[in-house]
Amino acid sequence: MILSTSAITFMQIIDAIVLSRHSSEAVAAIGPSGLAVILFQGFLFGTAGYAGTFVAHSHGRGDAHGVRTSTWLGIYTSLASGIVALVFAWPIAQLFFLVGHEAQVAKDESIYFWICMLGSFFPVLSGAMAGWLSGIGRPVIVTGVTFVSLVVNAVLAWGLVLGEWGLPRMGIAGAAMATVAAQTVAAILYALLFAKSGGFSDTIARRFKWEEFRRFLSLAVPMGLRISGELAAWTFFLVVVGRLGTVELAASSIAFRINGIAFFPALGLGQAAGILVGHARGAGNDDDIPAIAWQSLAVCEIWMLAMAILFTTTSGPLMSIFAGNGSESVRIVETGSMLMKFVAFYCMFDAANIMIGCVLASAGDTHWIARTFFICTSVFLVLLWLVDRIIPGLIAEWSLATIFVFATAVIWSVRFRFGAWRKVQVLR
Repeated sequence: MILSTSAITFMQIIDAIVLSRHSSEAVAAIGPSGLAVILFQGFLFGTAGYAGTFVAHSHGRGDAHGVRTSTWLGIYTSLASGIVALVFAWPIAQLFFLVGHEAQVAKDESIYFWICMLGSFFPVLSGAMAGWLSGIGRPVIVTGVTFVSLVVNAVLAWGLVLGEWGLPRMGIAGAAMATVAAQTVAAILYALLFAKSGGFSDTIARRFKWEEFRRFLSLAVPMGLRISGELAAWTFFLVVVGRLGTVELAASSIAFRINGIAFFPALGLGQAAGILVGHARGAGNDDDIPAIAWQSLAVCEIWMLAMAILFTTTSGPLMSIFAGNGSESVRIVETGSMLMKFVAFYCMFDAANIMIGCVLASAGDTHWIARTFFICTSVFLVLLWLVDRIIPGLIAEWSLATIFVFATAVIWSVRFRFGAWRKVQVLR
C-alpha cells in the first residue's frame, strides 16, 4: 500500500518537473487546478472507494459472496460518478477566471481541470477496484497496476507537454491528457482482473439492490464529503495564496508537491492499517484495533520525523528541482525554501490526521468524521479569509494552515481514544 500511494507522488512529481520545462505559469497553475481536480474527484473517489471497507469487513467475516457484492456497490457508484463529472466539468472550469490569478495562469488552470474531470470515471472505478483487491489482502497487485499507470503517465507527459517523439507540444493540456490516459489503463487492468476472478459473471452479486446501495451510501458519502472537504480547504488556501502573486503561488504549489513525498507513503500505511481494522471488525475482534492504530501511528511518526529532517536540511535543492529555469526561478526557490520549514513542522502532526483518520473511517465512524471536519474546515476558511483581508502575507497564511493541521490531529486522537467507534456497525 505504501508503494502504491508513493507511485501517486512520483506521478505528480513527474508532471511538475515536466511542466517546469514548459513555463512558470504552468507550474503555478498545476497547484490550484490539480487540487481542484482531486477535490471533486475526491468526493467521488472517497465514496466509491469506501467499497474497500465493506470488502475488508466481509473478508474478515469469511463471506466471499459479500466481497463481490461490496465491490459491485463501488462499481455502481463509479458509473454514477462519471456521469456527474461529465455534467459539471466545463461550468466549474470557468470559475478559475474569477479568482484573480494572472490571465495565462487562469487559462492553464481551467484547461487542466476540464480535461481531468472529463475522465473522472476511470480513477473512480480504479479506486473501487483497488479497494476490492486491498480488502481481500492482495495489495501487491494494486502496486503493480499503479506502477504501470505511472510509466504510462511519465512517457505521455514528457511527449505531450514538451512535444517530444513527434507528439504535439500541448503544455498543461498534455499533462492532463497523460494523466487521464494513465488512469484509463489502470481501470482497464483492474476490470480484467475482476473479470478473471468471476466478479462480472456473478449475477447474484451484481444485481442492483436499492436497500443495500442506500446503506452503503449512508456510510460512504460522508467519507467522500470528508475527503473533498479537506481538499476544498487546501484548494481555497492555494487560491488565496495566489492573490499574493505568481511567485508565492508557484512556491506554495511546489511545497505541496514535495510534501507528497511524506504524505502519500503515510497514507499507504494508513490504508494498510485500515484494512487490518476492517478484517478485525468483520471477525468481531474489536479489542485488536487499538494496538493496530497506535503501533501504526508510531511507525508513521518515525517516517514523518525523517521527512521533516529532509525537508529542513535540503529545502533549497528540493525546490530548485521544480522551479525551472525562468526569470523568477530564483525567487521561487527562496520563497519555497522558507515554506518547506512549515511543511517539515506540520508533518509531525499530520501523521495522526492520516493514521487515526484511516482507522476511524475503516471502523465505520464516517458520520462523525464528516461532521467534525466540516466544522473545523469552516473555522479555518473563515480565519483564512480574515487574514487575507486584514493582514495578507505568506507567513501569516501558512502559520494558520499549520495550526489547522495540529488542531485536527488532536481532535481525531481524542475521538479514537474515547472508543465511540465501537458502537458503529458497518455490515448488517
